[in-house]
Amino acid sequence: MYARSASIGLKGMEGYIVQVEVRASIGTDSIIIAGLPDASVKESKERVAAALHALGYSLSGQKIVIHLSPAEQKKNGPMFDLAMAVSTLISLKGLDVHIPDSTAFIGALSLDSRVQPVEGMLPGVLSAKKLGIKKLYMPYDEKLLQLEFREMEIIYVTSLEDVIMHLNGQELIQLLPEVMKKESPVIYNDFNKIAGHSFAKYALK
Repeated sequence: MYARSASIGLKGMEGYIVQVEVRASIGTDSIIIAGLPDASVKESKERVAAALHALGYSLSGQKIVIHLSPAEQKKNGPMFDLAMAVSTLISLKGLDVHIPDSTAFIGALSLDSRVQPVEGMLPGVLSAKKLGIKKLYMPYDEKLLQLEFREMEIIYVTSLEDVIMHLNGQELIQLLPEVMKKESPVIYNDFNKIAGHSFAKYALK
């Protein structure tokens, strides 16, 4: 079965939409990633497989092909892990939902299915907003504190299970870590509490 979800790729400080396409078929156990992935992206297949296994999903007897589009743009970093896992679940019929083109996923997966922040989160989030993404699933990054946008809903998740539950329409009792609830929200045009990323902050002023 074919499935697709969106993520954000970075070329320097500029972001672009990456369509994470997955097709699962009966065959020798394997995961193939196409679309000019670098070494860190190629390693995503191990993280995705381990995270799905941790939640009880089996990849046995499945040949899974993951294509990162646009094919001509080199992909780097583990930011696509979460989108890969979501598309893989849908292709395996482990998740029966429709993902709108305006929804995107960023974040790396740990072997126990936790979703973790990665380098380039702020440029990725700002690019998602600029590219017209309306809903973004991402891990909380304490370096960024809490980001809020009028035009884009950010859904903070701590694990792949959180994402599955939310996509299935279940309300998450606690989306945000306690430390976030104690902080005042950072409105989209106030970056005073964000350390570094001067070029990205300047671009949105």
